[in-house]
Amino acid sequence: MTLGLSDVSLRVTGVMVQYFVACERELWFFYHNINLNEFDENVRIGRLIHEKSHSREKKNVVFDDTISIDFIEGGSKPVVFEIKKSSKLEEPVRHQVYYYLWYLKHKKGIETHGVISYPKERKQERIELTEEIECRLEKMFRGISAVIKCDKPPKAIKKPYCRRCSYFEFCWV
Repeated sequence: MTLGLSDVSLRVTGVMVQYFVACERELWFFYHNINLNEFDENVRIGRLIHEKSHSREKKNVVFDDTISIDFIEGGSKPVVFEIKKSSKLEEPVRHQVYYYLWYLKHKKGIETHGVISYPKERKQERIELTEEIECRLEKMFRGISAVIKCDKPPKAIKKPYCRRCSYFEFCWV
């Protein structure tokens, strides 16, 4: 999704939506190329789980250099899959998948549903896009734009998952 802003053209990605819901400060760092995820053990474990699970599927289906879906199951109505290490960030991940569904519907004319897969937990969650969620996403796009246009990151807000975040020391030490 590209938003026309007064002086910036913003390309929203699924990760940006996830970070906006989880932590606006992390979104700001990500957008400004302050990326500590490359060195984070949890991120590396998550990538390994992504590679090893659902091994028969073609992974990382990219649309317009904007969204990268973990995999899509075919059929008369394709299903979007997102693979995650754990369900600790359920709400941010749901919004990431909602965004993929929104993007496919509004940019590609494909209406579908999603599934979030947590292989280590042997759990899956079905995700449906509703009008209410579409409205929420469209408000988020404006919020994402506001966060990334700031000169400095938003203040750190303590959340239950902060201590596992790759930016923990950046925010709290």
